[in-house]
Order: sequence, then C-alpha cells, then structure tokens
Amino acid sequence: MSLLYITNASSNASDINVVWYRAADSTSYFIIGGKNLSQGEFIKFDGSFIVLEAGDYITIETTNTAGSGVPDTDAFCTVEEFFVPVGG
Repeated sequence: MSLLYITNASSNASDINVVWYRAADSTSYFIIGGKNLSQGEFIKFDGSFIVLEAGDYITIETTNTAGSGVPDTDAFCTVEEFFVPVGG
C-alpha cells in the first residue's frame, strides 16, 4: 500500500484508529491510535509502503467524540499487487 488517505467529513470530531491485522501471527497492530480529527481534517500516508501479505488487512475505526450522531469518515488507498511465481 503506497497511499492511505483518511478524512473526517462529518460535523462532529472523531477519533480515528488505523489497525493492521497480520495473519502470519494472528495479531492486530495500531498504525494510528486515537487520532482526533475535526470536521474537514485529514491524515495522508504517502512516500512509504505497507507490505501486506496473504490474509493481512487494514481497518479504519472511528468513534464520535463530540456530540451525537455517527462519525462520517472516508478513506481510500492505493495498492499494487506483485505476483511472485512459485519457486521464484
């Protein structure tokens, strides 16, 4: 994954967690834990790579920290898939 972009599109502040689940050891790791984003703020990861292996996944979790309502958080990423032939 070469780009990860997360934005808060709601009118309420939200806490953002970005969690990487590693299937190889059945463990979740926080990439970001509890980052507060106000309306219109964003986080952008670029210039580095997250290498996901078979069964790995990234989740974006949000909680509302100011007022009522459900947080409206959007995220997108750019990934490249590399095929490694058996025996190669």
